[in-house]
Amino acid sequence: MKQNSTSDQRVLAKVRALLAKAESTSYPEEAAALTAKANELIAAHAIDLALVEEQTGRGEVESKMLFIDAPYPKEKFLLLSAAAQANSCRSILGIGEQGFQTLTAEGRLDELDASGEFAWLVGYTSDVEAVELLFTSLLLQAVRVMVAQGSVTDWSGKNRTKSFRRSFLFGFAHTVGGRLEEATAAVREAADDELGGSVLPVLASRQEAVDEEVGELFPKLGNLQTSVSNYDGIRAGRTAGSRADIGTTRLQKAPKALR
Repeated sequence: MKQNSTSDQRVLAKVRALLAKAESTSYPEEAAALTAKANELIAAHAIDLALVEEQTGRGEVESKMLFIDAPYPKEKFLLLSAAAQANSCRSILGIGEQGFQTLTAEGRLDELDASGEFAWLVGYTSDVEAVELLFTSLLLQAVRVMVAQGSVTDWSGKNRTKSFRRSFLFGFAHTVGGRLEEATAAVREAADDELGGSVLPVLASRQEAVDEEVGELFPKLGNLQTSVSNYDGIRAGRTAGSRADIGTTRLQKAPKALR
Protein backbone atom coordinates (compact mmCIF):
# COMPACT_ATOMS: atom_id res chain seq x y z
CA MET A 1 0.00 0.00 0.00
CA LYS A 2 1.36 3.43 -0.89
CA GLN A 3 1.68 6.00 1.81
CA ASN A 4 -0.65 8.98 1.81
CA SER A 5 0.87 12.34 0.95
CA THR A 6 1.53 14.97 3.59
CA SER A 7 -1.52 16.84 2.32
CA ASP A 8 -3.72 13.76 2.85
CA GLN A 9 -2.46 13.36 6.38
CA ARG A 10 -3.10 17.02 7.19
CA VAL A 11 -6.71 16.76 6.03
CA LEU A 12 -7.31 13.55 7.96
CA ALA A 13 -5.70 15.06 11.05
CA LYS A 14 -8.12 18.01 10.84
CA VAL A 15 -11.07 15.63 10.41
CA ARG A 16 -10.00 13.51 13.39
CA ALA A 17 -9.55 16.59 15.55
CA LEU A 18 -13.00 17.90 14.66
CA LEU A 19 -14.65 14.55 15.35
CA ALA A 20 -12.77 14.18 18.64
CA LYS A 21 -14.14 17.53 19.76
CA ALA A 22 -17.63 16.54 18.61
CA GLU A 23 -17.41 13.34 20.64
CA SER A 24 -16.23 15.11 23.79
CA THR A 25 -18.62 18.04 23.90
CA SER A 26 -21.80 17.88 25.94
CA TYR A 27 -23.52 20.46 23.74
CA PRO A 28 -25.49 18.93 20.82
CA GLU A 29 -25.33 22.11 18.74
CA GLU A 30 -21.54 22.26 19.01
CA ALA A 31 -21.22 18.56 18.18
CA ALA A 32 -23.40 19.02 15.10
CA ALA A 33 -21.35 21.98 13.87
CA LEU A 34 -18.07 20.12 14.37
CA THR A 35 -19.39 17.01 12.61
CA ALA A 36 -20.65 19.08 9.71
CA LYS A 37 -17.26 20.72 9.27
CA ALA A 38 -15.53 17.33 9.37
CA ASN A 39 -17.84 15.96 6.69
CA GLU A 40 -17.27 19.05 4.57
CA LEU A 41 -13.53 18.38 4.61
CA ILE A 42 -14.07 14.71 3.80
CA ALA A 43 -16.31 15.41 0.82
CA ALA A 44 -14.12 18.13 -0.67
CA HIS A 45 -10.92 16.16 -0.22
CA ALA A 46 -12.38 12.98 -1.71
CA ILE A 47 -13.23 14.64 -5.03
CA ASP A 48 -9.99 16.60 -5.25
CA LEU A 49 -7.90 13.53 -4.50
CA ALA A 50 -9.77 11.39 -7.02
CA LEU A 51 -8.91 13.87 -9.78
CA VAL A 52 -5.28 14.07 -8.73
CA GLU A 53 -4.91 10.30 -8.54
CA GLU A 54 -6.49 9.92 -11.97
CA GLN A 55 -3.90 12.26 -13.45
CA THR A 56 -0.91 10.79 -11.64
CA GLY A 57 -1.93 7.14 -11.50
CA ARG A 58 -1.15 7.01 -7.79
CA GLY A 59 -4.50 5.75 -6.55
CA GLU A 60 -5.03 2.12 -5.64
CA VAL A 61 -7.78 -0.05 -4.22
CA GLU A 62 -7.31 -1.63 -0.82
CA SER A 63 -9.26 -4.04 1.33
CA LYS A 64 -9.36 -3.52 5.08
CA MET A 65 -10.76 -5.80 7.75
CA LEU A 66 -12.64 -4.19 10.63
CA PHE A 67 -14.16 -5.54 13.83
CA ILE A 68 -17.60 -4.34 14.88
CA ASP A 69 -18.24 -4.73 18.57
CA ALA A 70 -21.35 -6.23 20.11
CA PRO A 71 -24.08 -5.57 20.93
CA TYR A 72 -26.01 -5.38 17.66
CA PRO A 73 -23.00 -5.75 15.32
CA LYS A 74 -25.11 -6.61 12.28
CA GLU A 75 -27.25 -3.53 12.74
CA LYS A 76 -24.13 -1.39 13.24
CA PHE A 77 -22.76 -2.89 10.03
CA LEU A 78 -25.74 -1.41 8.19
CA LEU A 79 -24.47 2.03 9.18
CA LEU A 80 -20.99 1.15 7.93
CA SER A 81 -22.57 -0.04 4.69
CA ALA A 82 -24.50 3.22 4.33
CA ALA A 83 -21.35 5.29 4.74
CA ALA A 84 -19.46 3.05 2.31
CA GLN A 85 -22.17 3.09 -0.35
CA ALA A 86 -22.22 6.87 -0.36
CA ASN A 87 -18.45 7.17 -0.63
CA SER A 88 -17.39 4.84 -3.44
CA CYS A 89 -16.56 1.90 -1.18
CA ARG A 90 -18.07 -1.53 -0.67
CA SER A 91 -18.65 -3.25 2.68
CA ILE A 92 -18.84 -6.99 3.30
CA LEU A 93 -19.98 -8.63 6.54
CA GLY A 94 -18.02 -11.72 7.55
CA ILE A 95 -14.39 -12.70 7.86
CA GLY A 96 -14.04 -14.74 4.67
CA GLU A 97 -11.07 -16.82 3.62
CA GLN A 98 -8.82 -13.80 3.30
CA GLY A 99 -9.63 -12.67 6.82
CA PHE A 100 -8.97 -16.11 8.25
CA GLN A 101 -5.61 -16.20 6.51
CA THR A 102 -4.77 -12.75 7.83
CA LEU A 103 -5.58 -13.67 11.42
CA THR A 104 -3.65 -16.91 11.09
CA ALA A 105 -0.56 -15.20 9.69
CA GLU A 106 -0.64 -12.57 12.43
CA GLY A 107 -1.32 -15.04 15.24
CA ARG A 108 -4.69 -13.47 16.03
CA LEU A 109 -7.07 -16.42 15.76
CA ASP A 110 -8.19 -15.81 19.35
CA GLU A 111 -10.03 -12.75 18.03
CA LEU A 112 -12.55 -15.09 16.42
CA ASP A 113 -13.93 -15.71 19.92
CA ALA A 114 -14.62 -12.03 20.51
CA SER A 115 -18.20 -10.84 20.79
CA GLY A 116 -18.98 -9.04 17.55
CA GLU A 117 -18.58 -9.40 13.80
CA PHE A 118 -15.77 -8.94 11.30
CA ALA A 119 -16.38 -6.82 8.23
CA TRP A 120 -14.43 -5.62 5.21
CA LEU A 121 -14.15 -2.26 3.54
CA VAL A 122 -12.98 -2.21 -0.08
CA GLY A 123 -12.19 1.03 -1.85
CA TYR A 124 -9.49 3.49 -2.73
CA THR A 125 -7.29 4.16 0.28
CA SER A 126 -8.46 7.74 0.78
CA ASP A 127 -12.12 6.73 0.56
CA VAL A 128 -11.69 3.84 3.00
CA GLU A 129 -10.15 6.16 5.57
CA ALA A 130 -12.95 8.68 5.11
CA VAL A 131 -15.63 5.99 5.49
CA GLU A 132 -14.06 4.76 8.73
CA LEU A 133 -14.10 8.26 10.18
CA LEU A 134 -17.65 8.90 9.05
CA PHE A 135 -18.89 5.55 10.37
CA THR A 136 -17.32 6.16 13.78
CA SER A 137 -18.85 9.61 14.06
CA LEU A 138 -22.34 8.61 12.95
CA LEU A 139 -22.31 5.49 15.13
CA LEU A 140 -21.52 7.67 18.14
CA GLN A 141 -24.46 9.93 17.30
CA ALA A 142 -26.78 6.94 16.90
CA VAL A 143 -25.72 5.24 20.13
CA ARG A 144 -26.03 8.43 22.15
CA VAL A 145 -29.63 8.97 21.08
CA MET A 146 -30.47 5.28 21.35
CA VAL A 147 -29.13 4.91 24.89
CA ALA A 148 -30.86 8.11 25.95
CA GLN A 149 -34.18 6.37 25.27
CA GLY A 150 -33.53 4.19 28.32
CA SER A 151 -35.24 0.87 28.89
CA VAL A 152 -38.28 0.18 26.71
CA THR A 153 -41.29 -1.93 27.66
CA ASP A 154 -44.46 -2.82 25.80
CA TRP A 155 -48.02 -2.37 26.98
CA SER A 156 -47.82 -5.49 29.14
CA GLY A 157 -44.60 -4.43 30.84
CA LYS A 158 -42.39 -6.85 28.91
CA ASN A 159 -38.87 -5.55 28.32
CA ARG A 160 -38.46 -4.64 24.66
CA THR A 161 -35.16 -2.75 24.92
CA LYS A 162 -33.17 -5.16 22.77
CA SER A 163 -35.65 -5.22 19.89
CA PHE A 164 -36.10 -1.46 20.14
CA ARG A 165 -32.37 -0.81 19.85
CA ARG A 166 -31.88 -3.23 16.96
CA SER A 167 -34.76 -1.59 15.12
CA PHE A 168 -33.51 1.87 16.02
CA LEU A 169 -30.11 1.22 14.42
CA PHE A 170 -31.83 -0.21 11.35
CA GLY A 171 -34.00 2.88 10.93
CA PHE A 172 -31.11 5.24 11.63
CA ALA A 173 -28.83 3.57 9.08
CA HIS A 174 -31.51 3.54 6.39
CA THR A 175 -32.33 7.21 6.81
CA VAL A 176 -28.75 8.44 7.14
CA GLY A 177 -27.70 6.33 4.15
CA GLY A 178 -30.26 8.00 1.94
CA ARG A 179 -29.21 11.46 3.09
CA LEU A 180 -25.53 10.69 2.55
CA GLU A 181 -26.12 9.47 -0.99
CA GLU A 182 -28.20 12.52 -1.88
CA ALA A 183 -25.58 14.89 -0.45
CA THR A 184 -22.72 13.10 -2.19
CA ALA A 185 -24.56 13.07 -5.51
CA ALA A 186 -25.20 16.82 -5.25
CA VAL A 187 -21.53 17.57 -4.60
CA ARG A 188 -20.39 15.36 -7.46
CA GLU A 189 -22.85 16.82 -9.95
CA ALA A 190 -21.89 20.38 -9.00
CA ALA A 191 -18.20 19.61 -9.41
CA ASP A 192 -18.84 17.82 -12.69
CA ASP A 193 -20.76 20.81 -14.08
CA GLU A 194 -18.03 23.21 -13.00
CA LEU A 195 -15.27 21.17 -14.61
CA GLY A 196 -17.08 20.46 -17.84
CA GLY A 197 -18.09 16.87 -17.23
CA SER A 198 -14.70 15.55 -16.18
CA VAL A 199 -15.55 14.45 -12.63
CA LEU A 200 -18.28 11.81 -12.95
CA PRO A 201 -16.36 9.65 -15.47
CA VAL A 202 -13.39 9.55 -13.10
CA LEU A 203 -15.56 8.54 -10.17
CA ALA A 204 -17.36 5.91 -12.28
CA SER A 205 -14.02 4.41 -13.31
CA ARG A 206 -12.90 4.24 -9.69
CA GLN A 207 -16.17 2.58 -8.68
CA GLU A 208 -15.72 -0.02 -11.41
CA ALA A 209 -12.23 -0.80 -10.12
CA VAL A 210 -13.59 -1.23 -6.58
CA ASP A 211 -16.37 -3.55 -7.76
CA GLU A 212 -13.87 -5.66 -9.70
CA GLU A 213 -11.71 -6.01 -6.59
CA VAL A 214 -14.73 -7.09 -4.54
CA GLY A 215 -15.59 -9.70 -7.17
CA GLU A 216 -12.08 -11.13 -7.01
CA LEU A 217 -11.82 -11.17 -3.23
CA PHE A 218 -15.36 -12.30 -2.48
CA PRO A 219 -16.70 -14.28 -5.47
CA LYS A 220 -19.61 -15.79 -3.53
CA LEU A 221 -21.43 -12.95 -1.87
CA GLY A 222 -25.00 -13.10 -0.63
CA ASN A 223 -27.37 -10.51 0.75
CA LEU A 224 -27.43 -9.71 4.45
CA GLN A 225 -30.69 -10.88 5.99
CA THR A 226 -31.99 -8.73 8.82
CA SER A 227 -35.32 -8.60 10.57
CA VAL A 228 -36.82 -5.96 12.81
CA SER A 229 -39.86 -6.28 14.99
CA ASN A 230 -40.10 -3.03 16.92
CA TYR A 231 -41.69 -0.33 14.79
CA ASP A 232 -41.36 2.25 17.54
CA GLY A 233 -37.62 1.65 17.32
CA ILE A 234 -37.64 2.07 13.54
CA ARG A 235 -39.54 5.34 13.81
CA ALA A 236 -37.21 6.64 16.51
CA GLY A 237 -34.18 5.64 14.44
CA ARG A 238 -35.52 7.35 11.35
CA THR A 239 -36.22 10.50 13.33
CA ALA A 240 -32.70 10.50 14.74
CA GLY A 241 -31.29 9.75 11.30
CA SER A 242 -33.11 12.70 9.80
CA ARG A 243 -31.59 14.95 12.46
CA ALA A 244 -28.07 13.49 12.44
CA ASP A 245 -25.62 16.06 11.13
CA ILE A 246 -23.96 14.89 7.92
CA GLY A 247 -22.95 18.37 6.77
CA THR A 248 -25.62 18.54 4.08
CA THR A 249 -25.79 22.34 4.03
CA ARG A 250 -22.06 22.74 3.74
CA LEU A 251 -21.79 19.87 1.27
CA GLN A 252 -23.84 21.81 -1.24
CA LYS A 253 -20.79 24.02 -1.79
CA ALA A 254 -18.28 22.95 -4.40
CA PRO A 255 -14.93 21.79 -2.98
CA LYS A 256 -12.54 24.70 -2.54
CA ALA A 257 -10.03 23.40 -5.07
CA LEU A 258 -12.77 23.11 -7.71
CA ARG A 259 -14.06 26.68 -7.56
